[in-house]
Amino acid sequence: MVGFIPEAELDRVLARLAGPYRLYVPVSCAGRVELGEWSPGIRPVLEGRAYGTAKQLFLPRSEELFAFGTHPDGTPRVVQPERDRRPLALFGLRPCDARAIGMLDQVFLGQDPPDDPYRERRQGALLMGLVCSRPGRACFCAQVGGSPAGTAGLDLLFTRIGGGFCVEAVSTAGEAHAAQEDWPAATAAQVAGAREIQQAAAPAAMATPGLAQELEARFEDEVWARLHEKCLGCAACTFFCPTCHCFDVMDAGSYDHGTRLRCWDSCMFPKFTLHASGHNPRLSGKERMRQRVMHKFCYYPLRFGPEACVGCGRCIEVCPVNLDIRAVLAELGGSE
Repeated sequence: MVGFIPEAELDRVLARLAGPYRLYVPVSCAGRVELGEWSPGIRPVLEGRAYGTAKQLFLPRSEELFAFGTHPDGTPRVVQPERDRRPLALFGLRPCDARAIGMLDQVFLGQDPPDDPYRERRQGALLMGLVCSRPGRACFCAQVGGSPAGTAGLDLLFTRIGGGFCVEAVSTAGEAHAAQEDWPAATAAQVAGAREIQQAAAPAAMATPGLAQELEARFEDEVWARLHEKCLGCAACTFFCPTCHCFDVMDAGSYDHGTRLRCWDSCMFPKFTLHASGHNPRLSGKERMRQRVMHKFCYYPLRFGPEACVGCGRCIEVCPVNLDIRAVLAELGGSE
């Protein structure tokens, strides 16, 4: 069943969610759209994709894994950090970002053992997506198997139509939540309007068959020396990417009182692969850019299936030298 929520009722729906969940919605922040925690009076921004990604809610930029030190008798002491144990709920999530969370799940939950901090944040999370009726100029989700109306990774899909939202449950958790809310059924005209918006938003798929194998064959190709020339190595592309997940673990403080931290890192940084011996297997920008492209479009697909890119276009928008990953893929054998 497709439910319908009048736009005037949205605040009431969000208020009910904000009790049992830590609820995040797109909000206006310093002239940009960001995901922010909802509180009464906040109106979600329903136009445009968030500048930052939902990744930071499940894999924070920096987090304390535990504190350590010694007891008065000299024995070791480890203290786990206090966390808000309420599950996360995200409203207004774009389909590309929801799909990216599914890719992070493969990395952090699909391994043995799973990553505990990530698992705790992901457990019980409710992901509510919003169809992109007007994708941005840098968006290319269809090229990498997605859609502005895609449902991968979502629990509920919202389509904004005149006067409100059509709501569809697309997972078991979504069905359970919809049954609990007992939203009124959408009319046939409302459902038809939602389908029309979804179909109009979705461009023809532009798959890149065989790209992983093509990249494997071109590992030593001279093309990499040319492709990396514009890149500054600033790593903005990886920090704003919803699927990049490299991190570093470091200790701060002293033996008697310190913390172990996990912080985002990037394969675009010169010291990312620097060995203790001083050797660096990725000494220049050529090797580092090749690693980024190979990981997303070769290594991850060969291991997990899909390409580790959802076509959100953030890397294109934030690059200070206008390096467009679509042009890079076109030169390497994918379709632009």
